[in-house]
Amino acid sequence: MKVAVVLTRIPFPLMKGDKLRAYYQIKELSKEHEIHLFCLNYKDEEEKAKQELYKYCKTIHIEKLNLFTSLWRVALSLFSNIPFQTAYYNSLRAKKRLCEFVDKNEIDICYFQFVRLAPFAKRIKQRKVLDFQDTLSVNMKRRADKSNLLSRLIFSYEAKKLAKYEAKMFDCFDALTIITDADRELLKTDRRNEVKIIANGVSENYFEYPKRENKPFDLLFSGAMSYAPNIDAAEYLIKEIMPIVWQQKPDVKIAIAGGGAPLSLQKLANERVVMPGWVDDMKEYYSQSNIFIAPMQIGTGLQNKLLEAMAMNMPCITSPLANQALKAKDKTEILIANNAKEYADCVLRLLDNPTLAKEIADAGKDYVYQHYSWKTNCDRLSEIFYELNSLSR
Repeated sequence: MKVAVVLTRIPFPLMKGDKLRAYYQIKELSKEHEIHLFCLNYKDEEEKAKQELYKYCKTIHIEKLNLFTSLWRVALSLFSNIPFQTAYYNSLRAKKRLCEFVDKNEIDICYFQFVRLAPFAKRIKQRKVLDFQDTLSVNMKRRADKSNLLSRLIFSYEAKKLAKYEAKMFDCFDALTIITDADRELLKTDRRNEVKIIANGVSENYFEYPKRENKPFDLLFSGAMSYAPNIDAAEYLIKEIMPIVWQQKPDVKIAIAGGGAPLSLQKLANERVVMPGWVDDMKEYYSQSNIFIAPMQIGTGLQNKLLEAMAMNMPCITSPLANQALKAKDKTEILIANNAKEYADCVLRLLDNPTLAKEIADAGKDYVYQHYSWKTNCDRLSEIFYELNSLSR
């Protein structure tokens, strides 16, 4: 089957969760289908990315957008029901190019990522699948609750728009997917159960990565540090959790890995808090750290960082919010904390008790291996494609 994958950005390098999901889905789907990639971009085309993606894609079209025009569309959307982030990408020229791309390559199924791309589906006659990924309306609402007055107004307004827009997707697409049932339950529509769960996975090379004995870091947190939920978690870790830990263990050293950190976060780096920025291979940092901690306070969806860390046989600590999607067992496969003191207690407990740390790490690794396979989850996605394609005949 010929499948067009339509994205808002080039899915390589794997700097963000949506890129990672798209990349591994393309990789797995290419084993059974002919993949044609259409993605939007604001920068010059990245030849390195195209070289990597051509391993799995028959054709690649990267449509460059104009930033000024996108911002103008956002301004105009103040007077419409279209969410800001949808308006941002809603280019007439890009939509026309997608139609030409689909027709030229005789596509059978179009697979879109995020409601941001919903306007691109209107002119497409072929069967269409939308991947919500997360419930973006709730993500915006949670960000609003943590923001200053102006940002709170903007995020709250966007959240209301998105909630209504998400409910309309059921009439725009032939099938809908989302990463977790926790996010599906957050959709504000009675039709939420029509959405299929297609979870993320972990690459096999995480399970097979060699262990390292001498580890320079006691704690690790990672993610795109330009993303608000990650910035919030990193600041919470440094400002609220670590002072409690350092009272008892002043030599504990943490690494916060990920590119795009704002200056306010960078200023928190010191001899005990290392910020290496963008990391080419996160497995290196997982292998150099004893404990992974993800104190997520806002955001939605499944945290890929937790899947990877658990697959690397690291004991992990996270919040109830993050574990809603993961569904690991507290005190068996993971440790859950509700406030700064509980996080600090978990850290100290694992540092003081290597046996407990190993038990949590081993159980967590087994859990991820059994439940989060890219192959298994992409097979489910492929079944959706086959079912829709059979209806087209």
